[in-house]
Amino acid sequence: MKWWFSDYDGTINLKHNNYIDPRDLDFIKRWIKDGNKFAIATGRMEHEIRPVLESSNIPYDYMICNNGAVIYDKENGILESASIPMESRKDIIELFDTLKDEYILGYCLKDQRMGYSRVEVEEIYSNPFLNEYATKENNFEKGNNDILNSPDLNLLYFFVAVKDIEKVKKIIDGKIKGCKAVRTHQNVIEIMREDVSKAYGIKILQEINNFSLEDVYTSGDGENDIEMLELTNNSFAMRNHQTNVDKAAKYIIDNVYEIEKIKFL
Repeated sequence: MKWWFSDYDGTINLKHNNYIDPRDLDFIKRWIKDGNKFAIATGRMEHEIRPVLESSNIPYDYMICNNGAVIYDKENGILESASIPMESRKDIIELFDTLKDEYILGYCLKDQRMGYSRVEVEEIYSNPFLNEYATKENNFEKGNNDILNSPDLNLLYFFVAVKDIEKVKKIIDGKIKGCKAVRTHQNVIEIMREDVSKAYGIKILQEINNFSLEDVYTSGDGENDIEMLELTNNSFAMRNHQTNVDKAAKYIIDNVYEIEKIKFL
């Protein structure tokens, strides 16, 4: 039995419009029919990605969501939720207070995306994909209370104009102890617990199911896929990838169905 963990946006959903190439969908179905396991590894929340997969008839066994912070079994629900440490919460409040008037900020409580600050950035709100998830209104008081006290806080996110991405990354780098910042989209930076990643999710499922990394296949296009791609030699980066993603993968492909031909499955 082989295990395939694939990013969704920019990998299976190549153009962020939820169109799936029929050749890719056929390959996923053959993969599962042949007795293998398939998991989506995404930055999206479970309630955001599940309806999309169902509407496109994409079968799956597991989902690694919130960039690895929440892991789902299709049949049994949540297997793991990796919260941001309580000792890091005051750092978050201080950082958010510094940035709230300039940038669109938000956070996640397990599988719930919560807005913190709305700043009018046309590049974000004119983009249908980003507008769906970006903060709609300021939420400072409740946001601060959730961030300080909720045991389910597992992700922070920043929606930023492309021209400001590097500036924001420098501002937030190292500001929250026990956490790391990762660019997950050309306009999005997310912060999670420092040991959390899509690779972390794979390792959790490995502990549960006792499979070998030699039997693991990974595919992705983003910075948040790098650790997952580095985990196995059976790793595939999309040709239209973010910076340095190709260095983490053994193969470069245009569509995921090409995995079948390359690996002679």
